[in-house]
Amino acid sequence: MQARLEATHGTAGRNALWSTLLATLLACVVLLTLLGHKALTDWDEGIYAEISREMLTGSWLIPHWNYQLWFEKPPLMFWITATFFKLFGVHEFWARAGSAFSGVAIVGLLHGWLFRRKNALAAWISTVMLLGTFGFLHVCHVGEMDVLLSLGCCIALCGLTAVQECRLNGWYLFWGGFAIAAMTKGSASIVLVLTAVLFAGLDRWDLRRFGKAFWLGFLFFLAAVLPWHLYMFSRFGQDFLGEYLGYHVLARAAHPIEGHLTHWWFYLWVLLVSAPPFVLLYPFAIAAALRRAELRVWAMFALVVVGFFTVVQTRLPHYIAPAYPAFAVLTAVFLADRLEVLLKKYRPVMVWTIGALIAASVSAASVLLTSGGRKQLHSIRGADGRIAYDEREPAMLLRGVFNRPQSIGGPLLIWWASGSTRSIATSVFYSGRLVQQVQLYSLPPDVPTNRYGFTPEGLNEAITTASRIILMDKGMVLQIPPEFVYRSIATGRTMEVGIIQRRGD
Repeated sequence: MQARLEATHGTAGRNALWSTLLATLLACVVLLTLLGHKALTDWDEGIYAEISREMLTGSWLIPHWNYQLWFEKPPLMFWITATFFKLFGVHEFWARAGSAFSGVAIVGLLHGWLFRRKNALAAWISTVMLLGTFGFLHVCHVGEMDVLLSLGCCIALCGLTAVQECRLNGWYLFWGGFAIAAMTKGSASIVLVLTAVLFAGLDRWDLRRFGKAFWLGFLFFLAAVLPWHLYMFSRFGQDFLGEYLGYHVLARAAHPIEGHLTHWWFYLWVLLVSAPPFVLLYPFAIAAALRRAELRVWAMFALVVVGFFTVVQTRLPHYIAPAYPAFAVLTAVFLADRLEVLLKKYRPVMVWTIGALIAASVSAASVLLTSGGRKQLHSIRGADGRIAYDEREPAMLLRGVFNRPQSIGGPLLIWWASGSTRSIATSVFYSGRLVQQVQLYSLPPDVPTNRYGFTPEGLNEAITTASRIILMDKGMVLQIPPEFVYRSIATGRTMEVGIIQRRGD
């Protein structure tokens, strides 16, 4: 009997392993294919890639962007991307690889976790749901931080589930996942703290849950998170805290910044257009999970993420990315339970045939109905909320120019049309040099500036004796003053790149 049990256990373990490997391979195909075929987009993706690129020639501890100090986020994702750049070269694929591989890890982790705790059906439903959720696919295909944050949250939630079942070694998973989340996106990881406190309070945990593993895990968390933060504070003091916590945490939470004006129900709309048709099952899955101890923490986490970022006044679609894996777990178990009942009651062929037809019909209809909202939601916008230009055109022009050595040094100059607040993020990345915006005349000293967008100086101050490479809107060519000579070297649909210098130099 003992030998038979061991053989059964061994077979189940091998089945779980092979199923997880297959799901992971499927995730690689979906998430890595064509990952680098498009140029990076402005704002976050371009900024994060450039910070990682500058680490190769500068400090790995002190982030810089456009060769200036940058204190907005912790460095874990930058370290990962910079390592990819160093090993494989600076390329769009490797700028996004940290997000994509984190997504692959989430799919594999949840598949294996559900296979062992529930069954193969629930595991495969979760995999199909994640890889069919537009919001999850989007964040996995951009070089930002939300998927690595989500991976840390998933690891932590697996740990909390183990602690709920009195397997106290789960605290190591919780604190390890929390450390990943905290070193990826800092304050956003607070959703794990809120979930853990809420979960422990509602389930009335006693002190026996907080034993040796809790405190050793906490020490590991401090060892992983504190050194970089203490180093940055010791070097830069209030300048670091003011930007790291003041503007990008407190100000972002208190009121909308950078033009991101939304309604309180914004994330309900995000879920509706980013997760069809699965979003229709989310309320039922959460209600069912709250009644099951082994799933309650996942339900609470999903609600905390959506609720917390709804309270935060600056709302962006990717902020609730950590909720997608939790929703997938809850809905996969919910569907698997009901399918098991139907499979026992009716012929499997009939259940799968009718189920496939219903799923295909509902999916097709919901995807078509939400396509317009999804396109609008995931479009690249300027700080004023408008889509007023082709954000990839500057990247393509500069990539063509700077893929070959240039004898002209100095910063790249950028001259946008008057009043434009476009980001210069991808321009910094694709030129590989300092970027300075220019206009005909310098701004008065009392005009506020934005280092990501509109921070120009006058042409006379920017161009003294040396030639400069300049990227400009085509309409600006006619406004070049007569004391300057300009020669175009690359032209796009609305912009061009050229060489400008003072006449006679």
